Amino acid sequence: MKIKKETSNKSSSQKKSDPVDTKDELLHTIETSMAEELKASSFYKEVSKQLKDKAAKLKFEMMSDTEYKHYELLKDWCEEKYDLIPKTKKIKKAKIVIIEKPKQKATYEDVIKIIIASEERAVRFYENAAKKTKNSEAKKLFEKLAEIEGKHVVQFRDEFRVITEPSLSCGEEEIPWMLEV
Repeated sequence: MKIKKETSNKSSSQKKSDPVDTKDELLHTIETSMAEELKASSFYKEVSKQLKDKAAKLKFEMMSDTEYKHYELLKDWCEEKYDLIPKTKKIKKAKIVIIEKPKQKATYEDVIKIIIASEERAVRFYENAAKKTKNSEAKKLFEKLAEIEGKHVVQFRDEFRVITEPSLSCGEEEIPWMLEV
């Protein structure tokens, strides 16, 4: 009887540290991340289609491409490290990055606020994923993605400040080096 107890305890402890369980958990996180990056890419593309200003349209197209590159980075990393192609999930209900649906007649400012909140959630997700994983390479990947998403937050906060800051007064006579020659 004692031998069986020791054996059963040993196998249960092996299950806890079994790398397959960690790999499955990591694969789930990667697949969820991929789905969220695709969702973000699609969101930016849809916003881009609605804009008339060419510069703003281009900015959102570039963000769509950037988020898609995050998807590819995750997919390629998984294929390289585990020699398997992760599933591309479609997440109908928001799990991680909840992209609020703007009002029917949302302003540009409304959309920027939604983007900031979504990008902040992405940062927290990747930071938490980095903390939870025992895989050092995955930790680096998640930290890198958290850093990139953090830069998106800064970018859109700056954008929000620019579009919401009151106009500055500046007369032509106040501009340095405006000499008549």
